[in-house]
Amino acid sequence: MTMAKVEMGEGLKQYMSLADETAKELLLSDDKLVKTLQKYDEYFRQNLWPHVSPASPLSFILFLNAYQMFLAGARMALSGHAVAIFPLLRAALESAAYGLLIEQKPELADIWTHRHRSEADKRACRNTFTFEKAVTDLKDKAPDIYALAKGIYEAAIDFGAHPNLKGVFRHVSIDKSRPDGMTAISHTSLYGAGHIETTRSLCACLDFGFVIIGIIAVSAPDVSEKQIEELQALNDDKNAATTDYEFPRK
Repeated sequence: MTMAKVEMGEGLKQYMSLADETAKELLLSDDKLVKTLQKYDEYFRQNLWPHVSPASPLSFILFLNAYQMFLAGARMALSGHAVAIFPLLRAALESAAYGLLIEQKPELADIWTHRHRSEADKRACRNTFTFEKAVTDLKDKAPDIYALAKGIYEAAIDFGAHPNLKGVFRHVSIDKSRPDGMTAISHTSLYGAGHIETTRSLCACLDFGFVIIGIIAVSAPDVSEKQIEELQALNDDKNAATTDYEFPRK
């Protein structure tokens, strides 16, 4: 039986070094996607929270967790590790959505906090806290954000939040023409700063960032004209930054 030969590179130190080099190159560049991503981060940190006064502290914690997970996704995108960002961005989106659900229905907080108490509590939590149920109130309050949230949630699954064919094999290349008669299968983890997969990852961060900001912003009972104007400006910035890229992000 022919044995497979696996080449794994030089390990963790090399991986971290290459990832840091790509992130440094992008952060020092004039790349409009990166500049817009930094603008989104600034809005998260400085402008979003004064609009939001959750009735439940759990909602606020879940919103903050969504931001932290978004940062992790941005870190992966800037490092060029395209396959790793969608599980993080999906978790960020779910955290924002669950915060919204508890904000709209505070009586559900105990179901979320009691998840690990028993098998029955775990089942109750799984049945109550689904993404579809969490964002359903957006249908009437913010239909555009609802449509975007649904679209990118499914896209996250397709592009790697679940280990499916589309998500995994987009990073696989196969070479059957080796002189030794063997077939070479390569799985790429890190891409360079200018690679289309890195670009796709940065676009995804903007898509998810906008929806997460939107969910948190509209969680308040009343949404001001100022908030609407700020959300529109963020969406316009995102569209301007991504307009040159025609590949599907959904």
